Amino acid sequence: MKILLFIICAIPSWILTLSAYVLAPAIAWFVDADGNLPWWLRYYQTPDAPCWGADFWKRDNPNYTQYELIVSWLWRNPAQGFDQSVRAKVTNNSPVAVKGNLEIKDTPPSIGGCFLITCCGYFQLSMIWTTKYITFVSHWGWNLEPIAKGYTHQTLGALKATPLRFYIGEK
Repeated sequence: MKILLFIICAIPSWILTLSAYVLAPAIAWFVDADGNLPWWLRYYQTPDAPCWGADFWKRDNPNYTQYELIVSWLWRNPAQGFDQSVRAKVTNNSPVAVKGNLEIKDTPPSIGGCFLITCCGYFQLSMIWTTKYITFVSHWGWNLEPIAKGYTHQTLGALKATPLRFYIGEK
């Protein structure tokens, strides 16, 4: 497996992620009318949604201002543009091996468990722990889940270097 490559890519991802948490309130002021950041800030933008979030984000946060939607989306998905830039060289037809439960999920109702996907030397290890009020998530490797589940997604192969993330709310 490409563990050394993962470490080489994960370190700048973690640095950019930390900077995203600090800088998101300032970065939000650079979002244009189409919801995009200028090229020099694109590492902070999600590749599959405008900076104010996917459709569900506004629906789930109806009292947020546009600015609050942007900042909270950038905090929820920090530096994903960078993670996409160091994506795995895989396609939807690449062969995969799966161990564990692919049905785990972090959105309500969350389902705890873990899985390991390997493909062309790349890997994705995902773990979810659920409690009544908090869901903990950890991702390591690259986004190979679309191949394993048989769907197409723009973030296929993106780096997943999330040691710990959590959501508060009813399971």
